[in-house]
Amino acid sequence: MTDRNVFVTSFLTAVLIVAAAFAVRQFFFFELAKSTIFVAIALMVFYGDNKFSYMLGFIAPIVWFIAEILVGSFFTNFQVLYRYLENSPQNPLGSLETPLHALSYLGALALIFVSWRAWHKEVPEKFIGKTLWICFAISLVYSVILAVWYTRAVHA
Repeated sequence: MTDRNVFVTSFLTAVLIVAAAFAVRQFFFFELAKSTIFVAIALMVFYGDNKFSYMLGFIAPIVWFIAEILVGSFFTNFQVLYRYLENSPQNPLGSLETPLHALSYLGALALIFVSWRAWHKEVPEKFIGKTLWICFAISLVYSVILAVWYTRAVHA
């Protein structure tokens, strides 16, 4: 294992997403699918693939955030976290709302920063290059599949 911080933050993000899968049973398989890229990043770090794991740890959360903003759940999940922390009896959480989604966003944000730091510390390759575009394509396909699945599940 090369960078423990990248491993821990990607694994923590995956655990938070899987915990949300258990909290909102209606989207169980969707949430499990959402966590796969973070599990893949943790496994790549564990087995020493620095170049792609660090770049994917940087690019995948950013593309995921953009997809979540486009489908309209990004800011809603932070509102749910705020209402949970506020603990107001006048404004309770709904059955499909959990603060774990916003916490997983915070874990993914931490993953962006530790992946960036690990990339510059351990990888001699330029940041903008073939690795960036490959990881961007993987992240884009992953996020589009999840966005389509989410919109079909919500509007079904």
